[in-house]
Amino acid sequence: MRAMTTTRITTLIATLAAAAGLAGCASSGPTGSEILTGSIKPDAARLVIYRTSPLGMAIQPDYMVNGQKVGISTPNGFVVCDMAPGKADVAVANATFNVNLFGGSDKAAPQLTPGKTTYLSATPQMGLTIGIITLTEVTEAQGRADTASLHKIESTCGKV
Repeated sequence: MRAMTTTRITTLIATLAAAAGLAGCASSGPTGSEILTGSIKPDAARLVIYRTSPLGMAIQPDYMVNGQKVGISTPNGFVVCDMAPGKADVAVANATFNVNLFGGSDKAAPQLTPGKTTYLSATPQMGLTIGIITLTEVTEAQGRADTASLHKIESTCGKV
């Protein structure tokens, strides 16, 4: 009887751990292949910030665009910002006391082009105390491929 109780407790713990792990991933909302295929107004630009890796799942800092919080760095998710063309200051609000051990930057300043989409890949990296998220601009082809099965995250980006 005791062995059966221990087995049930172990199974319950494993199930709860798996559910908690999946809760940190974007699993609802439309996918990139559903919403990132449409055209953009010729006088507007689109910025997509996405994260494919579940590594460092507990590390989910805010994405900032031009000093404003627009969304959260959720694994398997992306944020879409339709905005005016021009330079955008994009940052990840990583813990300020942390040190990036493996390079990369948590800031980017892409030049947004009218009628085009700019993609920034958010990648978890090891930090001195906790993990951090870095940003890398990728080609539109790479960004489309990477976001095809990811889910849109709620954001506060304005629409043009």
